[in-house]
Amino acid sequence: MCLRVDSRSQLVPIQLRRAVEYIRQHADRPVTIKEVAASIELSDSHFRRAFKIATGVSPHRWLLGVRVGEAQKLLKEGVVPLAEIALVTGFGDQSHFSRTFQKVIGVSPRVWQRDHDLQ
Repeated sequence: MCLRVDSRSQLVPIQLRRAVEYIRQHADRPVTIKEVAASIELSDSHFRRAFKIATGVSPHRWLLGVRVGEAQKLLKEGVVPLAEIALVTGFGDQSHFSRTFQKVIGVSPRVWQRDHDLQ
């Protein structure tokens, strides 16, 4: 049995690029998935489905990955406090940042920073 994906539920490459770019450009603030969907002129539900088909992860998971990636860069620099990293990368507070970081990466931000100390 061959499973086929309805072509109407897929994002065309330019839509995916624009959505990912929008997420990256706005990851430092509380951006909603509805807002990202609107930026490429799709409904929220259609965008969520199509994005997951295209990337293998939900748009929210992608957004968290972008935020955590930016946080990792700041953690490597070692000069910005965790509370500030949380705010700069779009998390509501340090606690939310730390919980999300641990969930995505598998260790706390401090442990990750210690293990990746470049000095």
